[in-house]
Amino acid sequence: MSEPLGPSLRFKKVIENLGGSPTFDGSISTHIVTGKVRKTLNFCTALCSGAWMVSPSWLKESFGEGKFVDELPYILHDEDYVLKYRTELKDSVFRAKARPGALLKGYNFCIAAHVQPPVITLSAIIKSAGGNIIRELDKVNEASIFIACEEDMEEALSALKKGIWTFSSDWLMNCVMRQELDLGAPQFAESL
Repeated sequence: MSEPLGPSLRFKKVIENLGGSPTFDGSISTHIVTGKVRKTLNFCTALCSGAWMVSPSWLKESFGEGKFVDELPYILHDEDYVLKYRTELKDSVFRAKARPGALLKGYNFCIAAHVQPPVITLSAIIKSAGGNIIRELDKVNEASIFIACEEDMEEALSALKKGIWTFSSDWLMNCVMRQELDLGAPQFAESL
């Protein structure tokens, strides 16, 4: 007697049968099949890359048709996302598709040591959105943004004094999830 297939294994088999290649690497994904928006590395890098964010119904319909169907009717609708980010995921997907990998293009980011999500995760998200990572605050210029938290207050105040935009990781994640760069938001030290 064989074990029943779990949802991700069933999804994998359907995707392969339709000619797709399943991956857990958001930076190379063309589609994310999920029932809920998640602020994970894979979800964020896929969104920044312009991937479709579709409900499992899209895969079920595609299976029934024997080919991948149009994604538009199946773009994920998540009420919690709408309430938190004050926009539809569909609009964020279209903004990302219009400029894949370009949300943060032309901006240099320096990330403080104590931020959450960890520096390695934020660096991958920033790069997937076209941003550049600078390791030292001393090397930033006018197109730079410093990402800080309360534990890095001294560095944050120093960056602000130098005229460097200074925001929290929450600000960065909100920009990524909405696919809109909000440089008019209150800066980190101002928001305390």
